[in-house]
Amino acid sequence: MGKVIFIDVDGTLLDYENKLPASADRAIKEARKNGHRVYICTGRSEVEVYDYIWDIGLDGMIGGNGSYVKDEDTAVMHQLITLEQCKHIVDWCHSRNLEFYLESNNGLFASENFEEKGNPVIKVYYQRKGKENASEQTVRTVFPEMIYGGELYRDDCNKVSFILNSYQDHLDSIKEFPDLKPGTWGGAGEIALFGDLGVKGIDKAHAIDDVLNLC
Repeated sequence: MGKVIFIDVDGTLLDYENKLPASADRAIKEARKNGHRVYICTGRSEVEVYDYIWDIGLDGMIGGNGSYVKDEDTAVMHQLITLEQCKHIVDWCHSRNLEFYLESNNGLFASENFEEKGNPVIKVYYQRKGKENASEQTVRTVFPEMIYGGELYRDDCNKVSFILNSYQDHLDSIKEFPDLKPGTWGGAGEIALFGDLGVKGIDKAHAIDDVLNLC
């Protein structure tokens, strides 16, 4: 009986320039040829899993840090932030002048000034990754499908990421949103670049259990 293999996307399956090494492509195809099932397990929403990733021949995905499970062509689990929670996040970010983007399987929806505020932050993120072309990275190169000017009060939101003006923004988000799961990325502790808010009570481990129950 084959095994079930879970693989992260950013920095694992793909490099930090969104490039898929030929060796990774070959390894996954060989694993599936040998009877193993391969799922990506990522913080990305499905809209960020581009065709060239699916073209490897994956068996499915865990997305949104565990809020979404897709087995072949079927979504078997999807837990969303409610419309009311989304409104609360959007209004809170606006009140604090925090730029953000909503992560949905239907698209990434940026706040009004996310691109302007995000460009220097993205450069810092890539500098920390040791990328030689970090100075060339922009919001549009990293998030090529991001939608600007879209509806921000949404009922299809997996999670929300926002640019931290300071680490205190993350600490305050913990108090402001006891009904959600707060986190940070782009660095640990005081040097984190982004905060995020997702569905409470879910994680990748829980979603992996869901997949294993299917197999």
